[in-house]
Amino acid sequence: MKTKTYSTLFILLTTALMLPSCNVKYDTVTFSAAGTMPAVKTPIPSIEINTNVTAGMTGGAVKSNKPYGIRAYYIDDTFTFASAEFTKVTVTYADGTTDPGVSALKLPMSFKNSLYEASNSMAGGVVVVKKSRIIRAEFADAISRDEAFTLQIEGKFTKDDGAVIPFAIKEKYEISRDKRTESWADFVSGC
Repeated sequence: MKTKTYSTLFILLTTALMLPSCNVKYDTVTFSAAGTMPAVKTPIPSIEINTNVTAGMTGGAVKSNKPYGIRAYYIDDTFTFASAEFTKVTVTYADGTTDPGVSALKLPMSFKNSLYEASNSMAGGVVVVKKSRIIRAEFADAISRDEAFTLQIEGKFTKDDGAVIPFAIKEKYEISRDKRTESWADFVSGC
């Protein structure tokens, strides 16, 4: 029994001494919309760029991994939207070329709604759960370059009653890079 206790103590002590001295190297990119889209009277999906970030836990690298994906989603608090159909998705770089990843998409693509619950803790320990519908679309491997681009998306929402609401998005995305090194302790404290 004492050997097991000493072994466990040795492992814990070694880990405590080694891990804080490890460094974490960042090599990530972030795409953010340049400016704001003009106000629209019809609903449009929200857009996120997924840069497939992976992280080493005991030192190592936090990095973005190409090709990147595009996520579109719409939260329906009215419980009336049945689905969304995407008929056009285009990523165009400054040199005028279109990304081959989006060219490979088999459009149109349709996505149905699902139930969405958001929990919020309030004072006094009360938890408020808000329910709505969400329509999620994922376009994997759509962005293959670490460059600014213009994203165009067109499609339509279909409501439960059969009504169709078209949407169009045209937004320019800028890129920022994070290339830095920090200690493992700083990395863990930021989680």
